[in-house]
Amino acid sequence: MSTIHTAKAFVKGVIGRLVFRDATVTRAEALGPHFRRLVLGGPGLGGATWSPGDKLQVFLPGVGTRAYTPVRWDAAAGETELLAYLHGEGPGARWARDARPGEQLQVFGPRSSLVVGGPEPRLVFGDETSVGLALANGANRPAVLEVGDPREMQPVLEALGLSVVTLVERGAHERLVEAVARALSAHPGAQLVLSGRAAAIQAVRQGLRARGVDLGGARAKAYWAPGKVGLD
Repeated sequence: MSTIHTAKAFVKGVIGRLVFRDATVTRAEALGPHFRRLVLGGPGLGGATWSPGDKLQVFLPGVGTRAYTPVRWDAAAGETELLAYLHGEGPGARWARDARPGEQLQVFGPRSSLVVGGPEPRLVFGDETSVGLALANGANRPAVLEVGDPREMQPVLEALGLSVVTLVERGAHERLVEAVARALSAHPGAQLVLSGRAAAIQAVRQGLRARGVDLGGARAKAYWAPGKVGLD
């Protein structure tokens, strides 16, 4: 780890003792080989103001923070739920893979990120890192996800109750744009919310514009890009 990253982690550790919330992992469940459902609880999570699509940053000592999208938040009970995608061997993936009930940690948030849920219809675009956002939007609301293996992904969606999701294998750019265009046509008035891989967001935007699709109300936030950390 570079000196700059170490210094940032130290500063965040000092600040964290002042502004972070204390939480405990109360439940950890594997959903297939690449996802874990993590429930966090504790008095520190009570009374929080959360809106679907907000992000929660988990503090990892010596590293800094990693952001996740809570799929729900019970302020009265002091409980929230995260869906972590286990990709690679980065600090976030290692933490989510190894987290066990009883583990104590510090979190920062919830904080505004992308707005989903609510009465207005929204269509979520993204990838495996966007499944939590799709679930926060609503189990019966549409989503289009580019994924590495659609056959592996389908049982995860079924376990989560996500029923209106179109899966497109990663790399099939034309099919991806077509799937988003069809979903927008099938759900007139739905606001497009783009998330996940930065390059895919750009490609879908360009592809939809080329088809004459009005993207005036679209909202976007890249969760990741190869070689970069801390995008959200």
